[in-house]
Amino acid sequence: MSRQAWRSTTGRNSVISQSELEFRVLPMLGWDGQAAVKARAWSTTRIVVCSLDKAGHQRRSDAGHLPVTDPLMLRCALSSDPAFRDAPPPVTITGAIAVRRTWQGATANLGGFSAFGSRVAVLPPEEAVRPDVGLEAALEGYGIIALDGEHRAWVVHHPDTRPRTGARTWVHRLVEEIIYSALLAARDGERATAPTEPPNCAGTPVPSTRRGHPV
Repeated sequence: MSRQAWRSTTGRNSVISQSELEFRVLPMLGWDGQAAVKARAWSTTRIVVCSLDKAGHQRRSDAGHLPVTDPLMLRCALSSDPAFRDAPPPVTITGAIAVRRTWQGATANLGGFSAFGSRVAVLPPEEAVRPDVGLEAALEGYGIIALDGEHRAWVVHHPDTRPRTGARTWVHRLVEEIIYSALLAARDGERATAPTEPPNCAGTPVPSTRRGHPV
């Protein structure tokens, strides 16, 4: 996976690397060994913590199916291909992380993601320990990590990690497919997306490696 750096606004050091997130920040949350990928997950671009489901990915690879990131194509696939519809997702989403200068900036990025996973804000220490921030974090289930200008980090609040109990919808699967695509692209160093031609709902709507890039 490429060791890209992500722009943040936390203190005088304005860049936090992917390596730093994965090897220093994630273990603090008990999310060791998972990947942090950048993707437009539902409403906005986010850093999403996830892991590949090896069995699910192997099934997709054996079937020659690429990630289906187009909403119309996905709905066609789910309605016309029961095997695809009923298969477990090939990726597990743990949560999203927002590295921001302010609490408002972090929640603006993380808002709307509670249906898909935990939410964690990485903030400067003076912002992370504000009493009103801690109260809202506790009420809404946000995690907070303080990150200072020397890139020293510590947990202020742990996120709510209880399983989501709401009914799954096709939107959940769409977000999983988007994250699956981003994870493969980060792992392989190339973009792994579905073909852009219109879906054929009467045929086989799930993209195949015979028509695109291999998974």
